[in-house]
Amino acid sequence: MAINLEPDRIEELRQQLFEANRISHFVIIEATAKVSGATTAIITDYQNYVNMQAENGDNFEFKILRDILPITDNLIHWAVAQQDLHDMMDDESDERDELIDDLEHYTQLVIEENKL
Repeated sequence: MAINLEPDRIEELRQQLFEANRISHFVIIEATAKVSGATTAIITDYQNYVNMQAENGDNFEFKILRDILPITDNLIHWAVAQQDLHDMMDDESDERDELIDDLEHYTQLVIEENKL
């Protein structure tokens, strides 16, 4: 695991996510490709969900699976993995590969804790 957060850092990030949640709450959505029928679950904020529908609605069906996610330790770790991976998008490294693994791991944990 590339992400290792100290308890005080987790609490600091929890407060940041609470603030972000007030602007646009977190959701778990499902995107289904219209041609192949392939589906994937995605964690995002509501505004990004709206943007995805507008930009990709011709190719994908989107639906909310869980609305207004609780701010848990797993969601905090997911957010850190998401941001760190975004910052390294063009970097081909072992660290980037570990972040991809972390993101997949924490995405699955958030989905499970939301009983999906």
